[in-house]
Amino acid sequence: MKNLSLSFQPWLSNRRNDLLFILAPLFLPIFFLLLFPSYFRSTSEVTTFWWVVLVLSIDVAHVYSTLFRFYWEKETFEKNKGRLIWIPIMSLIGGVILHFIGAMAFWRTLAYLAVFHFVRQQYGFLRLYTRKELKTKFRVTIDNLVIYNATLYPMLYWHFYRSKDLHWFVEGDLISLPSQLGFICTWTYWIIIVIYVFTEIYHIRRTNKFNIPKNLLIVGTYLSWHLGIITFKGDLIFTMLNVIAHGVPYMALVYFRSSKSKIDTVWKSTLLFIGTIITLSYFEEGLWDSLIWRDHEELFSIFNSLPQVSNHWMLSVLVPLLALPQITHYILDGFIWRISKPKELNYK
Repeated sequence: MKNLSLSFQPWLSNRRNDLLFILAPLFLPIFFLLLFPSYFRSTSEVTTFWWVVLVLSIDVAHVYSTLFRFYWEKETFEKNKGRLIWIPIMSLIGGVILHFIGAMAFWRTLAYLAVFHFVRQQYGFLRLYTRKELKTKFRVTIDNLVIYNATLYPMLYWHFYRSKDLHWFVEGDLISLPSQLGFICTWTYWIIIVIYVFTEIYHIRRTNKFNIPKNLLIVGTYLSWHLGIITFKGDLIFTMLNVIAHGVPYMALVYFRSSKSKIDTVWKSTLLFIGTIITLSYFEEGLWDSLIWRDHEELFSIFNSLPQVSNHWMLSVLVPLLALPQITHYILDGFIWRISKPKELNYK
C-alpha cells in the first residue's frame, strides 16, 4: 500500500469549523463524562442549570435556526414557497386532530417524528461527507447500514428495555417491545460494525484514501447514542449526549450555509444568529411553562401572569400551536440535506 493520502477532505465549511462545531459536539459530552465521573454518577436529573444550557439554549434554539435556512433566505423561500406555507398549516391541523383524539396520541406521534428527525440528521451528515467519494452501490449500502445501525439499534434497545425509565417528551411516549427480540438485534448490530470496519480497511488499501470527517461522524454517532441510551441510565447524561451531538452541528450547518457575511462582520452575524434563536426559544418556553407545564416559573417571571390552561378543547389547539415550530422543523429537515449531485457522485 502506498502512502495514505489525507488531503482533499470533504469539509462542509473548512477543517477548523467542521472539527469544532460539527464533529467535536459528538465527543465533547463524552469528555465531560470522563472528566467528572463522580458528578454524573450522583446527578441523574436535568437540573434547572442544565435545562437552560441543554434544552433552552440548544435543543429548542436549534429548531429556530430553520428560519434562517428557509424563511429568511429570500431565494430559498421563493423557490419553496408552496411547501414552506402549507407544511405548517397542515401540521397544525393534524396536530389539533391528534390532540383532540388524545393527548398521548399527539405526544407519541411527535416523539416518533423527533426520533426520525434525529436519526435522519446523522444520515444527512454522512451523505454530505461522502459527496466527493467515488462510490459503488455496495459501498453506499454499507455506509447507509452503518449510520442507521448506530442510531436505530440504541432506539430499539430503548423500546426493548428502557421505555419505562426514559421518555422523549412525556412519560410513556415511546412504546415497549418484547425484550426477546433484543438478542437478535444485538448480534446484528455488532455484525454490521465488523462488516463496515473490514470494508473501510479494504477501501483504504485500494485507494490510499481515508475520509476523516466521515469516520469521525460514524465513530462519534456510535459513541454518543450507545453511551447515552444503553451504557448510562441517567436522564441528564442522555439529554446531554443527545442534545449537544444533535443541536450544535445542526445550528452550525445552517449558519455556514445561510451566512453570506464578510469576514469583518462575522462576529456580528454570529451574535445575530445566536441571539435570535435563543430569544425565540425563551419566548416559546415561557409560553409552554406558563400555559402548560409550570416547571420553571422562576425563569419565566414575565409570563407568570398568564393562566395555566386545563380545558381539553383549548389544549387541543394550544399544544399543537406551541409545538408547531418543532413539527415544521422536523418535516423541513428532510430538505436541508439536499445538495446538487456532481458527476463524481454517480454510481460506478
